[in-house]
Amino acid sequence: MKNLLKQFQEIKKFYRKYLIYILFDYIKDSHFFDMYIKKYNIFDDETFNKLKFWQVEFEDILKVKLFDRSSKKIKLTYIGETLYKMAEDIFEKVKRAEKEISRVIEFDRARIAIGASAIIAEPLLPSLMKEFSSIHEEIEYNITMSNKEHLLKLLKEGELDVIIIDSQHITDSNLEIIPIEKGPYVLISSKHYDNIKDIEKDPIITRDVIQNNNKAIEYIEDKYGINFTKKINVLGNLEVIKGLVREGIGNVILPYYSVYKDIRKGTFKVITKIDEIKDGYELIITKDKKDLSQITKFIDLVKSHKIVMEGSRN
Repeated sequence: MKNLLKQFQEIKKFYRKYLIYILFDYIKDSHFFDMYIKKYNIFDDETFNKLKFWQVEFEDILKVKLFDRSSKKIKLTYIGETLYKMAEDIFEKVKRAEKEISRVIEFDRARIAIGASAIIAEPLLPSLMKEFSSIHEEIEYNITMSNKEHLLKLLKEGELDVIIIDSQHITDSNLEIIPIEKGPYVLISSKHYDNIKDIEKDPIITRDVIQNNNKAIEYIEDKYGINFTKKINVLGNLEVIKGLVREGIGNVILPYYSVYKDIRKGTFKVITKIDEIKDGYELIITKDKKDLSQITKFIDLVKSHKIVMEGSRN
């Protein structure tokens, strides 16, 4: 296995040499050049001195012009720009592949790095991982909890294999997005209300980062002819919000999957559910890892994990 890693590193060195040097004239006079060297750590003195020769040689091999030399400032041609973007993509994949090989060598067994946002991790991950571990004892895993932006960054850098986040509009050709079932929003409280209209007297807890939260509040107001005049906006995590509801400070509208355990335990009462507004979560992986056995096994398990909502008032 160690010989495989050594061979892979040689291949990586070859690719970097022949795909980066073509961009030398384009980036050498800008601050981006230093950033690029630090990012990929690819240039030694010998390589650096050969860059200009390689640049012309590579143009000859491809039989296309990669640089526009008609003015003092050399620029990339359209084809050069295209190759530049492809090179970036190749390097990111090479970095991820190298990390995966190193990880297999280090642990000598399959391992999966999972990332999840708080609204997913707190209610769903414990039961998911318990089931996953019982079925696939041979696969080790670690878990990272963070915000969605940071998780996506770690995924693209190869630090994570798969992330689970609430539904987002993501357009990235390198990512595979796997939607999981959608469920309704629910208005929950620790109190009992004989008349649903009375709920407007208590504060409603809002959280702008929860998709469709404000839309669900407006729907409830329109449907029951009420107006939430007292609002508490919370930027903390899900447990903070649930703690406020438990203490009777306010009520909240959340996706059912995020609070279903508390509802089943009787901690919260469902005042009403909102079938007209649904939300789910999704798995995201990089396309180059979608066929790895440990990842496909994890995906299959998450897909089969159904959360059925019990009857409640509409």
